[in-house]
Amino acid sequence: MSNLTILERLEVSLASYASGGMTRATFVHFLSDSINALEGVPFTVTHELRRHEYAIETEGYFDDEGFESHKEEAKDRLLSWIHDLKLAYCT
Repeated sequence: MSNLTILERLEVSLASYASGGMTRATFVHFLSDSINALEGVPFTVTHELRRHEYAIETEGYFDDEGFESHKEEAKDRLLSWIHDLKLAYCT
């Protein structure tokens, strides 16, 4: 599977999670699998994706517990970063 296909599927999954069609746990699992599936990207890219994964997960926990959460910003940052990855590694 190409990196472009992986990133496009990740975008679709993120949209599903954002609209409530996918649970956070399912999305985080999919995100983790997607990170592992990327080929030919530097360690810094996978490390940054892990940071996004952590942000999505922890902000969701904050929201669940009624604390101030920045989960929408975390989702927006991840989406923006996916677009940047597509430009850098899929063109």
